[in-house]
Amino acid sequence: MGSIEGSNAGHRALAEILGAQVAWWQLGFRTRRAVIRQARRGNRFADPEIWSVALGWARHWLTAPLWWRWVRLAAATVLAVMYLLALASEWLGADPFGAFSGALAVCLPLAAGWAARQARVARMLVALAPGPRPDRPSALALAIRTSALLLSVGLAAGVVVVALAHQHPAGRFCPAFVVDAPVRDWLRHNDGQTGVGCPAGDTRSGAGGVRYTPWNAPNRGTRFGPDYVMYGSRPDRLMVMPLVIFAAWTAEDGPSGRLGEPIEESADHSVSYVNFRGGAIVLPVDGTPQVHLGQSHSVAREPGGPCEVLDWPCITTAYADATGIHLSWRYQAADAFNVVWRPQNDPIRSSVQREVAGYELTVRDLTPATTYMVDVQACEKHFVRRSTCTRFSPPVIVRVP
Repeated sequence: MGSIEGSNAGHRALAEILGAQVAWWQLGFRTRRAVIRQARRGNRFADPEIWSVALGWARHWLTAPLWWRWVRLAAATVLAVMYLLALASEWLGADPFGAFSGALAVCLPLAAGWAARQARVARMLVALAPGPRPDRPSALALAIRTSALLLSVGLAAGVVVVALAHQHPAGRFCPAFVVDAPVRDWLRHNDGQTGVGCPAGDTRSGAGGVRYTPWNAPNRGTRFGPDYVMYGSRPDRLMVMPLVIFAAWTAEDGPSGRLGEPIEESADHSVSYVNFRGGAIVLPVDGTPQVHLGQSHSVAREPGGPCEVLDWPCITTAYADATGIHLSWRYQAADAFNVVWRPQNDPIRSSVQREVAGYELTVRDLTPATTYMVDVQACEKHFVRRSTCTRFSPPVIVRVP
């Protein structure tokens, strides 16, 4: 059966090969292992039926056409790579190139080693059968197999090196820049949020020694300029702001000046702003930054009005009655929404959050005679890794009677 001649003969030969393979695997892992153990001791398996199946598999493995062996090995490798690729992409959130590189690095050496082991086992079983012994592989065949194994290992190592070169410790999708530890930790924590962006350069010191990191914020558009920076000394206090706002703040002596440290940043389609402990800097679209000492700014709005095509949900209904605040919003398809509310004058950390599957919610058990701020975030769920979420919508103001 070293070659297959003719259509019918070829079909019968392939059917026999497949049948022998299936019969061998149907014996089960424990039985196959017992057969191999006995063969290593120089004994045939005691059960004649099982031994016949094992011997038939071994002979078909050794006499199958070379092209069939390569097809079989390639098919098994492709299936394994596809499985690991899907697993890495879904569970770990790896980018396609990194997931493919890792899957290839794992599967190539395993496939080469598995094929070599199967050939050794088959020769060992056939050697115990009566009749002529199987020919040992020639020096040329051994050289080819060794070269194939070394090539697969080298290729696997190469794709790992290339994949690692495309990664960055601050985030899987970001280019390699030297950033401060708080920025790196922030990226690792927020890599599931849409539009967090990536460093656009090394962390550096600006006017007055203020440390900042140039930032690429692709989902924020260019309404407030193409350049952004990230500022903050702790991962839980970092924020991204337009460069022009940052420059206006450092011109006011930064954290040691009258404005003090930043505490909040937000934007809608008409204005971007940063609230500081001592005031706010507001940047209108195509305008210049405006410094407001002793005042805070907000993009909170009254509910109602038309919804633009936005990158976040738009709250269309928000009113309060005796049962609570009734909310509804518009957005494209999403797996879930995070609804956040807090009294208007309370700090952001006092916010209450609830996950909602639909496009409406009634918030109950609220404090009477209180004005609340409510905003919504859309999220896409993943099987294991963190959900991918949009920015929160500009909040709406709702007064509870």
